[in-house]
Amino acid sequence: MKWIKTALVMLALSFSFNAFALDEDAEMAFKDALTTGDVKAVEKFMKSEPELLNAKFFGWTPLQMAANANQLAVVNYLIAKKADLDYVQPNAHHTAFMLAAFNGGTEVMTALAKAGANVNEKLKGDVSLIRYFRDENVPQMVEFLTKLGVKDDGCEDKCF
Repeated sequence: MKWIKTALVMLALSFSFNAFALDEDAEMAFKDALTTGDVKAVEKFMKSEPELLNAKFFGWTPLQMAANANQLAVVNYLIAKKADLDYVQPNAHHTAFMLAAFNGGTEVMTALAKAGANVNEKLKGDVSLIRYFRDENVPQMVEFLTKLGVKDDGCEDKCF
């Protein structure tokens, strides 16, 4: 059964790779622009290939890449373009909001929350972000997440 699931994920990813026509160099330049905060380059790519907005690169969207790198200007640009705020990466089960949280991106988290991102999506094992940061002994992030409306719910006792 597990091999069927793996095959389906690989098939889905192969379709998403073919959804746009970037060559290898252009794809690397696009990813670099997303993660270094080069909004002008991101705009240029988006103008020539609008389908890049929610394209998947090894399961990651441009919004997730920018959020993971704490690139607020790029995140705001992608939000304005109506990027999928709640896409969950299938393997890691992370959203852009979660990735920003893991990297201390409070401004990015705030922008995503204000734009309507689901701040209560759970990590694998039905673990809330608050539980994760409490277990990691990061009380300032627990406090910040609480202020953004993240609920302290999910799994009880044993989470995995």
